[in-house]
Amino acid sequence: MKAHFIQQDAWVLPGEYLAWAERRGYDVTVTKCWEYERIPESAEADMLVVLGGYQCPATTKEECGYFDAEQEKALIRSYVEAGRMVVGVCLGAQLVGEALGAPYAHSPEREIGPVEARLTPEGKNDPFFAAFGEVFPAGEWHNDMPGLTEDSAVIAESDGCPRQIVRYGRYVYGFQTHMEFTHEIVAAGIEEAGGRLNCTGRFVQTEEQLLAYDYSGMNALLSSFLDAMAEEYRREHAPTVSQVMEKMIAFSEGNIHDIDHLIRVWTYAKTIGELEGLDADTQYLLEVAAITHDIACPLCREKYGNTNGRHQEEEGALMVRTFLSDCGMCNAQIDRVSYLVGHHHSFSGIDGRDWQILIEADYIANATENGYSRENAANFISRIMKTGSGKRIAEAVFQLS
Repeated sequence: MKAHFIQQDAWVLPGEYLAWAERRGYDVTVTKCWEYERIPESAEADMLVVLGGYQCPATTKEECGYFDAEQEKALIRSYVEAGRMVVGVCLGAQLVGEALGAPYAHSPEREIGPVEARLTPEGKNDPFFAAFGEVFPAGEWHNDMPGLTEDSAVIAESDGCPRQIVRYGRYVYGFQTHMEFTHEIVAAGIEEAGGRLNCTGRFVQTEEQLLAYDYSGMNALLSSFLDAMAEEYRREHAPTVSQVMEKMIAFSEGNIHDIDHLIRVWTYAKTIGELEGLDADTQYLLEVAAITHDIACPLCREKYGNTNGRHQEEEGALMVRTFLSDCGMCNAQIDRVSYLVGHHHSFSGIDGRDWQILIEADYIANATENGYSRENAANFISRIMKTGSGKRIAEAVFQLS
């Protein structure tokens, strides 16, 4: 996963946005506008974060030579059209709205410092904000706010600003609020303002209040939002079963036995799962696990001199994580596949139909490849098999009915 940041000024740091991306292992790139770096022309990352600045969307090149609102809006549109994730922050939020045809507006009140923001009914129903309370702390430093399109929805508001967070699309959000604030960012802002904030208003705090505040709580909320959105994005962009199969065949490096076996297990698992009526997500994870279940066999042959099931499970659970890490699957999907690969020889404590079916499919393939007796098959069917479809297929394969 890749994230690209548009940073308007040196002192407007990405804070928690960057910290989150680095914790998640994203490849991060930054356009430093104040150094006159060129704005990209197309969507090259999975996520675009457009940060704030002292400018407004109407600021001209004559007023600020390194700020090009039109180029930034064009880049935002390219990301939206490509179905990528977009988060605009403060000025960035206003640019997102403008890029989609909604002119920015002046906020009813100037806000500087933490305020109490509230989720709207739309916000309460947005799953990306499930970790947010109805009222939550929000950092502020603005005079303006983003515009609204016909399809946008206000997610959060405050007494001083009715558009704290706006959703413009499934993966497109404008954050007028600065949930990314840290002590470092606030100190840099105060220094940029000349060392003292000569501002007044109901929602303007003092320099001392700004520097004394603990911003970690709002950082954690922002991280939860980004996690939820990125998980959904990765789930939607997960590879097809055919793509995983192609990757696994290449990984097998021409070992026909291993390739034939994984295809057999996948075929049986796919058939049993469909006959059992698994939901689409469970069926998908079952098939990916079936394709990758013996990923550790080459390593085990070299390391242990055999493909003992326990060794396969221990080594495979780790190997499959690396194998799938660059495929676009979300963390929850990779977690489940890793668990299944790490338990595909374990017959006790089975906690899901995907695990049960993988065991049944692997047995049928192993039994046919290795000439297991009809008595062995009958014993396995009666003792271990649970699905009606798996039992019927096994009985047909071994002519037990």
